[in-house]
Amino acid sequence: MLDTIEVRGPTTGPSDRRRSLESRREAAAVARQIVLQMIRAGWRETEAALALADALDDYCLYLAEHVSHDIHPANSNEIRGVPARSIDS
Repeated sequence: MLDTIEVRGPTTGPSDRRRSLESRREAAAVARQIVLQMIRAGWRETEAALALADALDDYCLYLAEHVSHDIHPANSNEIRGVPARSIDS
């Protein structure tokens, strides 16, 4: 069973130059949480870290192959093909 992984949303706007650094810090914290969960499940730390890096590399390659030319605002909270939930729902 997976524990909930805490992910904080951005505190900077889409055009703020600090947003990239903020997202890297959050991604690093999330990656560490994932590795720790894998260690608790019985994986060695190096196995977990390298497997996560490989999975993320695969995802980046997927994104590069499926380039979308649709323009969306950076804060639209859409996951490719999955619309953001309505505030009313």
